[in-house]
Amino acid sequence: MLVRADFQKYLRFSRLAREIYADYSDKIEPYGIDEVWIDVTGTEQIFGTGQDIANQIRQRLQDELGLTGSVGVSWNKIFAKLGSDMQKPNATTIITENDFRECVWPLPVGELLYVGRSTRRKLQNRAIYTIGDLANRDIKSLRLLLGIWGETLHSFANGLDSAPVRQTGESSIIKSVGNSTTTPRDLVNNQDVKLIIYVLAESVAARPRKHGFKCKTVSISVRGNDLISFERQGKLSNPTFLSNNIANKAMELFKANYRWETPKSWCAWI
Repeated sequence: MLVRADFQKYLRFSRLAREIYADYSDKIEPYGIDEVWIDVTGTEQIFGTGQDIANQIRQRLQDELGLTGSVGVSWNKIFAKLGSDMQKPNATTIITENDFRECVWPLPVGELLYVGRSTRRKLQNRAIYTIGDLANRDIKSLRLLLGIWGETLHSFANGLDSAPVRQTGESSIIKSVGNSTTTPRDLVNNQDVKLIIYVLAESVAARPRKHGFKCKTVSISVRGNDLISFERQGKLSNPTFLSNNIANKAMELFKANYRWETPKSWCAWI
């Protein structure tokens, strides 16, 4: 059964979910279409442990919005994301510094965040099939295979990710605003792309709208699972902070510069 996407309804529920998250922390970083990282460090005295907070959020999503949610709780962003994928669609998964070797290392290497199809094939060609294989491979050989990215993935596999969760409403000077996602499945037509672009545009528009700024140029960067990529930009007829205007321009740029031949998995940036 095929159901036409309702973009506005999707965006409304996404905003409502983020209002729930904001009750627990102001450090909320969007990832992809409908996921976020939340840093709850220092809130234990108010809301309880990370597991307690995850369960509270899941219960509120169910009670207030009728949505299920899978949550990963860990000390770093990479393993938190990994945990959220382990027991979909409705569970809390805890990954700690004491047990990650037992619960993470046996997983297929492609489950690790940022290991795409091309990287996974390269690793498997070197007999690196699991996250544990990657974690225990010598860094020199990984650098020869993947460059500096090989060393980065080795660190991720060993739980060495210190990237902070970006704080909502950071006050740094805004020169450009962007967001990106890697799609979990192949996109097969412009409607698929439109959904991604509209969700990204809503996230992109929120920050200048909050601070009273407007944008006059929209850029897109697209890379397929075959690693072929292109970047295009275009000026808006009038400066705006409206997500629909940004999304329409981004979609115009995409349709003018891409011809469908085979389904693709895309990494898209607006």
